[in-house]
Amino acid sequence: MPASSAPLVLPPPAELARQVRAALPLRAEVVWSDETGSTNADVQARLRARDLPADTELVLHGAHLQHAGRGRAGRVWQTAPGDALLMSAGFRLQLPLATLPALSIVSGLAACMAMAARLPDPAGLKLKWPNDLLWQDAKLSGVLVETNLLGPVVAGYAEVGVVIGMGTNLRGAEAMSAHLGRAIADWQQTGAASSGNHDGKDACDLVCAIALAWHSAIHRFARDGLAAFLDDFARHDALLGRPVRVIEGDRVLFEGQASGLDASGRLRVATDSGEQLVTVGDVSVRAQAPRPEAKLVGAAQ
Repeated sequence: MPASSAPLVLPPPAELARQVRAALPLRAEVVWSDETGSTNADVQARLRARDLPADTELVLHGAHLQHAGRGRAGRVWQTAPGDALLMSAGFRLQLPLATLPALSIVSGLAACMAMAARLPDPAGLKLKWPNDLLWQDAKLSGVLVETNLLGPVVAGYAEVGVVIGMGTNLRGAEAMSAHLGRAIADWQQTGAASSGNHDGKDACDLVCAIALAWHSAIHRFARDGLAAFLDDFARHDALLGRPVRVIEGDRVLFEGQASGLDASGRLRVATDSGEQLVTVGDVSVRAQAPRPEAKLVGAAQ
């Protein structure tokens, strides 16, 4: 593992918003707050707002602190100010409703590739289906994608408000690992290039890289579908070829070997009784030994 880099320092919110606004080559609404309830909720509200200009290409909100941040399955997520990069991006676009679950995979993959490009050891950053970013098998970032209908459904298509939220640990991984009892990573541990300055430019560069990657990926997905991303996913797949357990609550639904994605983005798991397909939802997929108290049941739900 490369030596830890200098910590990424977040400038005051207004300064970070100014820098990002100036650097983004898009028609974007950029807001950064000292604190908020949830950046995803803030962006959802702006996508529905009547005063949002129709030509807005990106709504980007961030905060140094969230009081009601959440992850998949409604899990509450909160860190101290400055310990994490918390941001959400919103887009309006026409999409077939049947493809919406795959947005989680596309969004996580886009962020993974944008961040890996900034690392001296990009192979150390992987994507755990559907959208957790892992550094050396420890969780670095979590992504939450939410969608809302903004117009009527016609022939299976509708204008959709897509909101992608992400929290990335910047520092404090050792303390979080000890507190949570599982491996947590932070950006400093990756050896990411840093100017060492405290002017906020490093934070601005990272925010812009992720936001632009999401913008490009979402529009590519709308045009070409998930098939355009399958090869890239395979190269960054943290679970490919590994034994996994699919868990719901305290029950192990089944176990087997992860075998990549099917055409709709479901995780393929080879089991003794045949292939099982896991849909993006509230189940957990873990590449670790089963818990002694878990009850094994025979099939996915």
